[in-house]
Amino acid sequence: MSSSQSAVTDTPGAPRVAGSSVPSRVGVLVEAGRDAVRSAGAIELAGVPTGELGSVLQAVAELESAAAALRLALSAEAEARRVAEDPDHGGAATGTDAWLAGLLGSTRESQAAGLRLAGLLKTKYAAVRQAYAAGRLRADQVRVIVNAAEQAPDRATPDQLRAAEELMVAKATGQATRSGRPMNAKRLRQAARRMFDPIDHDLADDHEHKMLTREKHGADQETFLALHDNGDGTWTGRFRIPELHGNLLAGVLGHLTSPRRLGIKRAADGTRLQHPDGTDQTTVDESAPTSQSYLITHGQALCELIEHLPATGLAPSQATILVTMSLGHLMSGLGTAKLDTGITITTGEARRLACNAGIVPAVLGTRSEPLDLGRLARLHTMAQRRALALLYDTCAIEGCERPFAWTEIHHPHPWGEGGHTSLDNALPLCGHHHRKAHDPGWQLRHDLDGHHRLHRRRRRHR
Repeated sequence: MSSSQSAVTDTPGAPRVAGSSVPSRVGVLVEAGRDAVRSAGAIELAGVPTGELGSVLQAVAELESAAAALRLALSAEAEARRVAEDPDHGGAATGTDAWLAGLLGSTRESQAAGLRLAGLLKTKYAAVRQAYAAGRLRADQVRVIVNAAEQAPDRATPDQLRAAEELMVAKATGQATRSGRPMNAKRLRQAARRMFDPIDHDLADDHEHKMLTREKHGADQETFLALHDNGDGTWTGRFRIPELHGNLLAGVLGHLTSPRRLGIKRAADGTRLQHPDGTDQTTVDESAPTSQSYLITHGQALCELIEHLPATGLAPSQATILVTMSLGHLMSGLGTAKLDTGITITTGEARRLACNAGIVPAVLGTRSEPLDLGRLARLHTMAQRRALALLYDTCAIEGCERPFAWTEIHHPHPWGEGGHTSLDNALPLCGHHHRKAHDPGWQLRHDLDGHHRLHRRRRRHR
């Protein structure tokens, strides 16, 4: 038995410095951390106070991030030392990715992607690396920032790139958001397309156009649809479609599955929604949009959509799309446009849609579709609803994720009390929060951080 093997046997599990029986400082700390986490996991969690659950979960998430960052850094170190080529340690592996895959029980492909990210963090993105190592960033946020930065236009200077990187880290950790809350990877991805905006607007336009063009090309390559006849009267399928078409489909299904529409439809035709077990589901649970009933109604909405498809070939699109874009971008074909679904597309894609779909310009207010009806009408118009879709992609109440398609337009200043039917007096609220807004026991407030929240009114004690 070699001396190194004997040393490892002395203290099981303790990482050692090569050729020495003394564990490295990193090895000692990692071992202590592993033991601490294992000990915490062995404790009966029912004894954790309810008020402490949130803080412990946050601490665990930070620990996961810090551990993942350390693993990437160690992987980059192994790559720099060419460990895979070392006959004493690499085991004749064909590369660092293969060595890591065998060591960690992973795949070579995933380790190759991790090595690429580790190399970029080590050599280029210090702000992301430091925040990740401190546990302040999550893995998906790190990938979003680095991938966006890697697509920066060639004319971006190192100082501009560093400033944009630091801004995205601040957004991801909540230091540069109005609410003070971290920005999740989905919203961070949208923000990353304009990461150069505070630095150079033209540079931001070029960067956004480059990212969208690349994303569209990748989405086109990955698009597929697979359908299978189950032989029992049902079909199953899987598909992958670009962001644009996914948002358009989600918008249509959202309108078809709006809780208010389903309630009216079932009251009119006497139908009842059923679960797979045969039990009736007479109401839609608006508070749980990912519940089983949500999935069932979306499946029914897809069937309704299919039944209304043209049977004699493809007709021009009946979709009406609200597009926001500058005149310069429209003329040049460069830059981007924003749809009322909340996503951003290239102007070339907007032009293609304009050939078949009904396009409504974002500069509304024409005689045919006035934005401010004043006291002439009580209900907000479709034109106003489209304009609100530019500002909101969900219910306006902070933290509510119910889609805009489910919302009803609320008058914060009641129409019956002199409030106007205008955009300044319009707020999209889901049915649940709309009822709360009209409940005397609740008060709708526009808080100082810019968010709308419902607060329970305090009862006056007699």
